Amino acid sequence: MHIGIIGAGIGGACLAHGLRKNGIKVTVYERNPISSPELPGYGIHLNTFGQQALQECLPDVNWLTFKKVSRYIGGQSRFYNERLRLLAVQGGMMNGLIISEQRLSISRTELKDILSKGLSNTIQWNKAFVRYENIENGRVRVFFADGSHDDVDVLIGADGSNSKVRKQYLPSIERFGVGVSIVVGRSRLTPALAAMLPQNFLDGSPNSIIPKSPDWLFISMWRAPVDTHVEATLAEIDNFVVWVYVAATDSFPNNIADFSAEDLCNLVRSRMISWDPNLHTLVKQSDMENVSLIPLRSMPYLPPWKSSPITLLGDAIHNMTPMAGAGANTALRDALLLTQTLTRVASGREELVKAISDYEQQMRTYANEIVGISLRSAQNAVEHFAIPPLKQRHLSRVLKKK
Repeated sequence: MHIGIIGAGIGGACLAHGLRKNGIKVTVYERNPISSPELPGYGIHLNTFGQQALQECLPDVNWLTFKKVSRYIGGQSRFYNERLRLLAVQGGMMNGLIISEQRLSISRTELKDILSKGLSNTIQWNKAFVRYENIENGRVRVFFADGSHDDVDVLIGADGSNSKVRKQYLPSIERFGVGVSIVVGRSRLTPALAAMLPQNFLDGSPNSIIPKSPDWLFISMWRAPVDTHVEATLAEIDNFVVWVYVAATDSFPNNIADFSAEDLCNLVRSRMISWDPNLHTLVKQSDMENVSLIPLRSMPYLPPWKSSPITLLGDAIHNMTPMAGAGANTALRDALLLTQTLTRVASGREELVKAISDYEQQMRTYANEIVGISLRSAQNAVEHFAIPPLKQRHLSRVLKKK
């Protein structure tokens, strides 16, 4: 059995490792060259699902490198008003104490490097997918922009939110604008910045600033390259405080797409007039090369479809807003589930299309749930949002310490 994966991103590369680990022939077709001219300027937080997928799919040496490079971060969610007064803490509780998921932080550059190791003979670079055809014996012929083609037994679209595989296979499933846009930036964590901000902002946990206005500010700490224009092997990785300003798209100026990074930061600060001065400083000190405006989009609720030797994973099928911090983790969850599914097929324990149907049913169940949470989180951020109820005993204890 030969598996073809379109896209060498987080989900596609993890799946390739999982299949190779189980003795299954796999080829990854990546449209980009082997070395990217620009490194990703932000990091990633990996939850239990993401960590489990990496541990089970990666070779031991890759997994041990991941464990060495990644850092444990806080797992609780905190809510503040615009003057940085702590309002609430969310997290599981046991015996009156907050318990939280052990998440790991890693730069996307480091994760990409870990995922690419061991796949040099598996990934074909500069192979832009164009289309596919179903051919005899249930196989799939894949065509590329360079005029070449390849035949595989299973074609997996792992080619991101604008997936060409999805557009041919499931053209009725399209992303939609959610009416919310974000301005995202990052500031390097210097000693001076660390002294200004609440220490809870620096442990990697998600922090939300909830003003009286409908807008929202998200703050967390991520690891990322200091200079995004150097070779990945030479990149210095450091801690950055990442901020995300969330607002209704129609509340921004009509020409905001033409704003420079400085203009975007000035706009954000102008909407934070009465907020804590340290938040103004955070935005003002941003790395201007990594400030951007992103109109948020989301997949709709995924309906069932007729299964075949073609399927999808990650953003290619359940692209979501970043408001739940679950996009990459869900792609890794897909990769592990597909690894388990196709391993059963390769061993003769399950028929191919039936196995893919089982994968898709399970994937749709958890994907629809997390896409829905992510969408509601984005919509809530631009409305007058009520903080979910918290154990009053814990809240009182927190506020007495302030």
